[in-house]
Amino acid sequence: MHRIFFIVIKIILTATIFSACSNDEDLGTPNKMYINVLFTPESFCTFGYNDITIKAIETYSHKYGYEYSFCVPESVEDGMNYYADWCEAKLNDNVDRSLFIFASSIYDEPLSRAPHPITEPRKDILIFELEEEVPYAYTFDISYYGASYMIGSYYLKYSPVGFHIVTANPYLSGLYDLIDGFIDATEDTPGGCVDFCYINESPDGGLDDDDGAFLACKNVYNLNQDKMNVFIPYAGFSNLGVYRFSQSNHQIAVGMDCVDPDSYSHTFLCMNKKLDLALDDFFKLWVNGNEIPRHSLYTLESGRVTVDRKAILEPDSEEFDELFEKAVAKEKEYYKNRKADDKDL
Repeated sequence: MHRIFFIVIKIILTATIFSACSNDEDLGTPNKMYINVLFTPESFCTFGYNDITIKAIETYSHKYGYEYSFCVPESVEDGMNYYADWCEAKLNDNVDRSLFIFASSIYDEPLSRAPHPITEPRKDILIFELEEEVPYAYTFDISYYGASYMIGSYYLKYSPVGFHIVTANPYLSGLYDLIDGFIDATEDTPGGCVDFCYINESPDGGLDDDDGAFLACKNVYNLNQDKMNVFIPYAGFSNLGVYRFSQSNHQIAVGMDCVDPDSYSHTFLCMNKKLDLALDDFFKLWVNGNEIPRHSLYTLESGRVTVDRKAILEPDSEEFDELFEKAVAKEKEYYKNRKADDKDL
C-alpha cells in the first residue's frame, strides 16, 4: 500500500508540474479525441522513458486539445488487459478519434497475438520503438546507432576503453543498434573493446532492478580495473543502478534517454531521445486525419536523438561537430547495408 501511495503522489506532482510548465497555444480541433497510454511497469520519476512520454503527452494535450488517460500496470499481462478493455469498448458518438499508445516495444509480442479493432475505423494504435512496420499499428523507431558511434569515437581518441553495456534483457528493441554503434567505433578507432551483460533473460525482465544493475557493473569492474571503463545503461528504471555505481566508484557512465549531463558527476556525455518531437510529428498528422507513415525511423541526423555534453566539454565543440558529421554518415551507411542484407534474405 505504501508503494502504491508513493507512486500516486509522484504521478500527481509530475502531472501538476508539467501542466504548470505548458504554455503552448491550444491548437485543438472541435472534434473530441481521446488517447490511452500504456506504460511499462517501472513507473515515473526515474530519469527514464516513461518520464519523457508523460511530459510530452501532457504538453501536447494543451496544444492539440485531446483528452487522455494512462495505465502503469503491475505486469505486462495487466497492461494487455487494459488494452483489451479499450479494444472491446464501444466509442461514444461524440468521440471523433481514439488512439491507444504502447509506450514501449515490450508489448510487441503479446500485441501481435491479441485482437485488434479492425472494425472500428476511429480507433488507431501507435507503438514506440518498433524496428519494423506492422499491419495493425503505426510504429516508429529512434535509433541510438549514430549516438553510440559518436560517443564511442570521442572516448577512444584519448585512451583505450572498455565499453560495458548493461541491459535489462536481450530482447529490448534497438539494443543491437546501440551495441553495433560502439563496436563500429572500436573498429574505426582501434584501442577499445565492447561487452554487454543482461540483468535478466526474460522478455520483460530486468527493467525494475537497479540493485541488479549495480551488481552487474561491480562484477564487470572487478574484471577490468586495469583500463578505462565506460558503462552504458540500457535497462529502464534499472539504469539508476548504473548511475549509482558510477557515482560511488568514480567510473564514467553514459546518460540515457532523458538524463542531463550535469545530473551525475561522471556522466560527461548523454544520448537522449527527443520523444516529444517524434510524438509531435505523429500528432500533427493524426489530429487532422492526414495520412501517416506506417513506420518512421529517426536517426542522429533527424534531431530526434541527441548527444548532450557537460559544460566542461564545450572547448571540444569543434571536435564534436566533426564527430557528429562522421556519425551521421556512418549511420546512413549502416542502414543502407542493413536494407541490402534484408533484400538478400
